[in-house]
Amino acid sequence: MSRPLVLCALLSLSLAACQQSAQEPPAAAPDAADTATADAQSTPLDSSANAVPLKRPSATDVPMPGTAAVTAATVGTAGYGVLRFGMSRDEAEQAAGAAFNGPTKDSTCKQLRSSGQPDVSYLFESDRLQRIDVKTPDVMADGGGHVGMQVEDIRTLYAGKLTELPHKYVKGGLYLKVAGKNGSGLIFETDASGKVTSFRAGIAPALDDVEGCS
Repeated sequence: MSRPLVLCALLSLSLAACQQSAQEPPAAAPDAADTATADAQSTPLDSSANAVPLKRPSATDVPMPGTAAVTAATVGTAGYGVLRFGMSRDEAEQAAGAAFNGPTKDSTCKQLRSSGQPDVSYLFESDRLQRIDVKTPDVMADGGGHVGMQVEDIRTLYAGKLTELPHKYVKGGLYLKVAGKNGSGLIFETDASGKVTSFRAGIAPALDDVEGCS
């Protein structure tokens, strides 16, 4: 084939290719919604991204035992959970969200209980919460003491803070007192073997009254 014919053939092929490219529409840009869907399907979900962090309740957030909630509050010189010494009976029941069982409100001294926890009692004098008595190992005192411990455990936990007195009714038993501020405190009672049988927290003079509401 002569050189002019070769050049003509090449020019013809180039022209045909240019015409085909001009006739093809440009590729459509991907739809934004489709892109987002594809990304969501291809990217694993992080369940922690929108997780709400759990908050461990403090003593003031926790309802009184006997309600449906589980409590981690301790009994101390200020009170028990949402219950504070000095509250009226109505205030205490409203804060706890539960009623106390016991004598009518005509009585000057009332030692009341919640239906869900019969081994914890709440002493009101002149309609003010003055003392809380505990006779179950399920409730702990501030500092870690609880029913069932031995006297040596209490002495270790409250070293340098204890005053020990002989028990009024149990031969060989003890009262182990931890003094707080403004007449408040904790008192652990032991039997003759040195085992803690109960403890109470409150403010004087109700705290030191062995009999409570006699």
